[in-house]
Amino acid sequence: MIKKQVLTPKVAVVQLGARMHYAVPAILHLAGMLDHFYTDSYLGQGSSWHMLTKLSFLLPERFRPAGLKRLLGRREDGLPAGKVIAYNYFGLSYARGLKKARGMAERERIHLDFGRRFCELLLRYDFSETRAIYAFSSVALPLFQKGGSSSTIMILEQPSAPAAIDWQWVAEERSLWPGWEAPYPPRQVWEPRIDLEQQEWKAANAVVCGSEFVALGLAAMGVPLEKIRVVPYGVEPSHFAATRTPYDGRRPLRVLFVGGVSLRKGPQYLVQALGELNSTRVVARLVGPVAIRDPYRRRWQTRVEVTGQVSRTEMRRHYEWADVFVFPSICEGSATVTYEALAAGLPVITTAHAGSVVRDGVEGFIVPIRDAGAIAEKMERLAADPELLKKMSCAAEDRAQEFSWEKYGERLVTTMKHLIERS
Repeated sequence: MIKKQVLTPKVAVVQLGARMHYAVPAILHLAGMLDHFYTDSYLGQGSSWHMLTKLSFLLPERFRPAGLKRLLGRREDGLPAGKVIAYNYFGLSYARGLKKARGMAERERIHLDFGRRFCELLLRYDFSETRAIYAFSSVALPLFQKGGSSSTIMILEQPSAPAAIDWQWVAEERSLWPGWEAPYPPRQVWEPRIDLEQQEWKAANAVVCGSEFVALGLAAMGVPLEKIRVVPYGVEPSHFAATRTPYDGRRPLRVLFVGGVSLRKGPQYLVQALGELNSTRVVARLVGPVAIRDPYRRRWQTRVEVTGQVSRTEMRRHYEWADVFVFPSICEGSATVTYEALAAGLPVITTAHAGSVVRDGVEGFIVPIRDAGAIAEKMERLAADPELLKKMSCAAEDRAQEFSWEKYGERLVTTMKHLIERS
């Protein structure tokens, strides 16, 4: 009897930018499932700009302009040239538009406009033989509506909380801290994205997200539960494994925050918490681009070290400096920095809204949003109990192994195959 050959289903991946260093197309390629990867500016193999990569790496890193550093990240060496279709000049126009934009409202308009135009560029390709199209939020609708055939499965990734929920949380936060950041656009500015998301969810056969927090938001916005799939992300633990002198209680506890230093991420509650503690017991460092305005930023610098934005190559040094990671975010998708902190062996104090994989009381603590007192209590507890900190640090390293790049790949591929098989 001749055994019927089972062909591996092919998936087209569509994304603007280098989100998670092209993890999705790279994972699907390794699984033999990638049809083609469609993107904007890209310097990997097969790109007309690939030679720029080779020439640029001859220039010492300290002499590379910031824009060039970002551009050099637009590659994935594991993707073969024949699988990538890149629109480099389109991507360059997109980057220029965002750079010239005056304020958040104009950036939002440009983002949605280029997302729509990018999809329309891709409609020239024949997706009828493609088993699935995997596209990211705000870069999907025209393809879902007109691309592929009746048997093509449309899979949307929702990286962050729905726009309507995100706007509500962030607008509330800014009303609590008036004047601390540049004016936030009113809801009508976000209405086009809110409406677009509704249409994308309706057109998609499945919506993939990185955390239960996002999944709950999708359900609250009316997305059927049977459409939602939670696939937590991952990092490569070895990239963040840190060597540090164990905390013994005889020096101040070192607390690290990494991310945009903005009201959305909640560093204001960490600073408040520090004000409730003895400064000789706890010291803190904020690492990331700063959106907080003066004079508030200057006030913070009397309580915390504010480094500003640093390069990826510098991050390991900051993780090694710290004993504890605090990330009291107001609204996220599934914050990558929490995965990195676990891999660095840091107990994590965070909120459910961060979408982390931290378990309360195991690798750290989950505290309510906007609760400086709870953050202070958990930091003080760890400062007073080096054995507990050590136990949580070991648990953090173990947890990171469960959320490595390899494990993320396994979860994503399993989810994709299940969606395709059941269709």
